[in-house]
Amino acid sequence: MAVANSKRMRLDIESVWLILFLLPTQFCYAEDSEKKSKISFTEVSRRTALQFQHISPPTVDRHLHLTMGSGLAWLDYDRDGSVDLLCAQGAEWDAKATRSIKHSSDFLFRNLQPSFQEVSSHSGLQNFEYGMGFAVGDQNNDGFPDLYITNFGANKFYLNNGDGTFSEVINSAPLNDAGYSAGCTWTDINSDGNLDLYLSNYVLIDSADYPICNEKTRQGRQLAATCPPWHFSAKPDRLFQNSGDGSLSEVSEKMGLTVVPPLQGLGVLTADFDHDDDMDIYVANDSVPNHFWVNDGQGKLTEDGLISGTSLNRSGQREAGMGVATGDVNGDGLLDIFVTNYFGETNTLYRNEGFGFFLDVTDEFGLAAPSRTRLGFGALLLDADNDADLDLFVTNGHVHDRLKELGRDIPYEQPPQVFEFGQNRFSDVSATAGAFFSEEHVGRGCASADYNRDGMIDFAVLHLNGPLALLQNQSRNKMLSISFRLVGTKSNRDGIGAYVKLKAGPLDITRHREGSSSYLSCNDELIHFGLKKQNSVDSVTVHWLGEQEQSWDNLKAGSCYLLIEGQSTAIEVLR
Repeated sequence: MAVANSKRMRLDIESVWLILFLLPTQFCYAEDSEKKSKISFTEVSRRTALQFQHISPPTVDRHLHLTMGSGLAWLDYDRDGSVDLLCAQGAEWDAKATRSIKHSSDFLFRNLQPSFQEVSSHSGLQNFEYGMGFAVGDQNNDGFPDLYITNFGANKFYLNNGDGTFSEVINSAPLNDAGYSAGCTWTDINSDGNLDLYLSNYVLIDSADYPICNEKTRQGRQLAATCPPWHFSAKPDRLFQNSGDGSLSEVSEKMGLTVVPPLQGLGVLTADFDHDDDMDIYVANDSVPNHFWVNDGQGKLTEDGLISGTSLNRSGQREAGMGVATGDVNGDGLLDIFVTNYFGETNTLYRNEGFGFFLDVTDEFGLAAPSRTRLGFGALLLDADNDADLDLFVTNGHVHDRLKELGRDIPYEQPPQVFEFGQNRFSDVSATAGAFFSEEHVGRGCASADYNRDGMIDFAVLHLNGPLALLQNQSRNKMLSISFRLVGTKSNRDGIGAYVKLKAGPLDITRHREGSSSYLSCNDELIHFGLKKQNSVDSVTVHWLGEQEQSWDNLKAGSCYLLIEGQSTAIEVLR
C-alpha cells in the first residue's frame, strides 16, 4: 500500500497514539488450529560436512564477551550460483596475552552441493580476533560481495578479489577500530548507489581495561558472574560513508549520531521503514531503550525510538534487546520489527502502523507467553512452508552458566523455537517441527538461505562454545516458491533497501532486500516468495532505492530470476 511521506506529515503524537489504541483490533484470538503443522526441519551439518565448533570457554572470572557468542553469514562469495557459509570464530581468553591461546580463524565453507568444503585459509580470510558479526555487501560495486567483520579486538574489512580470495584493507584506522563491536550492516544512507557502513558498538572494554563482577550465593559466598551491560560505559555507534572511490570516511557526527548518548548496541537492521525512499537504521540495545534512526533524506539521522514506539515495550519498559528481524508480518506492505529479549521479558513484535509509528502487538500475535521463559538471541522471519506468509524462528540460550549455584532455577541451555503464522497470529509448533527443537543449546547467531536450492528456506545456527547446526527444510507440503536476486545499476548493486511486490492470482506479497539481520548475522541475498499452489506469477515490481520502479510479468514458479535495474527482461537462472 502507498504510504505518505513521514517527513511531510508530522501528526500530533498524543492524538496518533490515542487513535491507534482506540482503533478496532485487527487480530483473531481464536484457539490455535488443531491441524498439525507441516513445518519440519532436520539437522544435517554432519551429512553436509559442515564441521564447525565455536570456541568460547568461560574463564574463572566469567568475562562478558565470552558469553555473548558470534554470528554467521550466507554469501555466494565466488559467484558460482551456490550460497556459501561463513562462521565467526571465538577464542580462548588470556588477559595477559596479546592474542588468544588458540589461534583459530573464522571459517568459510564453500557450497559444493550436496556437501561443503572448508576453504578459510585458501580464501585469505584469516581473522584471529574473537569474531562477533558480519556485514556482507558489494562495497566497490564490482559484482562480488565484500566483508566487514566486527570483533572483540580490531575489526576487519576484506575486499573480494573475484577469484575466490579476499584481501584485507589495511591502513584504515577508523574502520579497524579496536574494542568491542557487535552488529554491523551495509546500507546506502544517502541513496547515491554506494554502500555505506553502520557499526553497532557494545561497551567500552578491552584486554587492558576489563572489569569483572561477583554475586553472592545463598550461602553468602562470592561467585564470579558475568557483568550486566549497564556495568560498563557504552561504546558509540559509528557511520562510515562511501565516497565512491573505494574509501570510507566517518560521518557519525555530521549525520547526527552524536546528538544522543551512546547505548549498548547489538543487533542492527537497515531498511526504508517509512517508505520515503531513504534508508533508516534500527538498533536493538541491551537493557536500555532501542534506537530508531530516521533518515530525513537531507543528510541527517534523527533518533525517533520513543516517538515511533520502538524503543520500549507497550508497558513503557526498556528491554534487553539482542537480535532483530524485519518483514511484512501482517501483509499490509509495511515492514514490522521483531526483537529478541532477556529471560523474564517477552520478545517484542512492533507492527508498523505507517507515518513512522509502530505498535507493540506481541500479545495479540501469540508471542508473549512462549518467550518469557527463554532468553532469545538470533531471530528469523521466513516463509518456512511456502504458504505466502512469514513464520518465525528464535534461537535461545542464557548468558549466565552459574544460575543454579546462585540459587536460580533458570536453564542455561534452552531449546530453540519455531512459530507458524496463521489466522493473524503465531503458534508455537516446535514440538512437531523436528528433533532439533527438543534439544537444549546455547544459541546465538542464525541466518537463513535455500542452501540446496530446492525452493524451501533452510537456516544455520551458531551455538556458543558448541557445534554449528544446519537445519534443512523438509516441510510436508507441495507448495511452490519463486526467488529473485536483485542487481542495481543506478541504486547500489546489491539492491539493499529495495522493496519487491509480487502478484500471483489472489496473492499480493511484499518482501524487501535487507542488509544484516538476526544476531550479528546475514541471510542469503535471494528474496524468497512462497506461492502456495500458484504455478505462475502475474507480475513482480521492484521499487529500487531512489524512487525508480520497474515491473516484470508472467514468470514461472519454481524458478530463480535475476532482476537488473533498467533491463526489461527477467533472466532465469539455475536454483
